[in-house]
Amino acid sequence: MAGRFTVKLRHASKFDLVSNALIILFCFFSLFPVYWLLTGSIKYSSDIVKIPPDWIPSRVTAQNFLHVFEKNPAWHWMFNSVAITVITVALLVLVSSAAGYGLSKMEFVGRNIIFAFIIAALLIPKEIYIIPLYKLMVKFQWVGTYRAIILPDVAMPFGVYLLKNFYDSIPNEIMEATEVDGCSKMRFFLEFGLPLSKPGIGALAILSAVRVWNGYLWQLVNATDKYSYTLPVGVAKLFDTTGGDVDYGLKFAGAVLTALPLFIIFFSFQKFFTEGVSAGAVKG
Repeated sequence: MAGRFTVKLRHASKFDLVSNALIILFCFFSLFPVYWLLTGSIKYSSDIVKIPPDWIPSRVTAQNFLHVFEKNPAWHWMFNSVAITVITVALLVLVSSAAGYGLSKMEFVGRNIIFAFIIAALLIPKEIYIIPLYKLMVKFQWVGTYRAIILPDVAMPFGVYLLKNFYDSIPNEIMEATEVDGCSKMRFFLEFGLPLSKPGIGALAILSAVRVWNGYLWQLVNATDKYSYTLPVGVAKLFDTTGGDVDYGLKFAGAVLTALPLFIIFFSFQKFFTEGVSAGAVKG
């Protein structure tokens, strides 16, 4: 018995060793592009393309970041991205919370049909309706404004679907008991529904912030000049080569400026994201 147990331990230790080695290898290949991007943003362009490459920067400079702001209206791009993301996420959470609560806890004719349309809308790629949506923005004379970018994203069906599932997990007996005490449905929503759905709201806010911040195609379509670009659109323009020397350091710095806020948002609110996803998995 002792010999069999020892053999099993050896097999288990070998398996753990191989699996850990594969995980480390996977992490290396996943994180290396991030490392190369960060180090490239503080290198001179000549050092970035040097062969063999400098895996650890031998010379460090901040000129790449300064040139992003000196040669381009990057402050406008950042302001546009921050304003659009904050306003969109705030409105999206508000609309999705109210709509999800209504579909979950209120009885009315056509409720299931409306929810079926919301599920169907999840299957439609955004690229399909960009042209008709753009024509609608032209008719409203909203092209080049925040409204043209914000309002379509506020109607994202995923938010309603996610929060409806959270409200479904709240027992109806709780709402019925509060109604006996004179609590209205709106008051129940504000005092019980919203606090209980905080994990879902947090997860929705993070996912929406990442999606809106990274938005490119619709923001590009609505841009009327370089001052109306969002940061991803503006940085993408840095990669347009029209001849001459390519400033790789400038491009790397622009990419870091675009990605850095997402890292900050995710790691700052990672607790809410994991709680929201795990709670949704258990309650759903």
